[in-house]
Amino acid sequence: MATSDTNGGNRVAAVVKTLDILEALWQAGGAGVTELTERTDLAKSTVHAHLTTLRSKGYVVQEGDEYRLSLRFLSFGEHVKHAEPLYAASETPLDELSADVGQRVLCSTHQNGLGTIINVSEGSRSFTSDIDIGTHVYLHSSAGGKAMLAHFPEERVDEIVDQWGLPAFTERTITDRENLSDELATVRDEGVAYTRGEYLPGISAIGAPVLDNDGTVYGAVTVTGPEHRLENEWEENDLRTQLLSTANTIEVNMMFS
Repeated sequence: MATSDTNGGNRVAAVVKTLDILEALWQAGGAGVTELTERTDLAKSTVHAHLTTLRSKGYVVQEGDEYRLSLRFLSFGEHVKHAEPLYAASETPLDELSADVGQRVLCSTHQNGLGTIINVSEGSRSFTSDIDIGTHVYLHSSAGGKAMLAHFPEERVDEIVDQWGLPAFTERTITDRENLSDELATVRDEGVAYTRGEYLPGISAIGAPVLDNDGTVYGAVTVTGPEHRLENEWEENDLRTQLLSTANTIEVNMMFS
């Protein structure tokens, strides 16, 4: 059975259910049929049938009454990661920057109106975080996301806001379209974007876009850390200059990738 999606295309209902179950398993880190039924609002018999099929194809494993995603997904993830040119282009520059500043450095790109972390380098003073390779983020709430948005055509920004909205993650998150527009204009003027507790309380970040010669947005590179520590280093260590230099190195690497 096929249903229409918001873009006017057809969706296969059975595939949607399978993907809902896989996402629920991923979010739960493993779950039984009853928990998956509650998470997906699907009938228990439906969940069980899909799990049986996924297990037969090797995409989930069962231990007692609990199901988990199998290691087969590792090959998909590794393939997607290495097929993205920005991953290889950013690897060495990120390591060099994180070693210099001692903080966590991220490289992200955009797809379907969201940001995705594709590379992470830990510094000697990195904070513990569950934001890792593959994490999706709303562009308006992250420094790298705002650095990318600032270089999109205005109509594309409008499309993204219409699609995903401007949800608040903390009391500092930008949730107004006009305020976002003003912020993006500032980012274009300064060359970098900042967040101060807009996604996670107490965490600040500075991001710079990675662009092609024609202005096409490849992605962004971001330095992130505890608010009190990072904001002092913005001034003391001229973090902006280091970040822009790293972004430029990645851009050059992309040219020859």
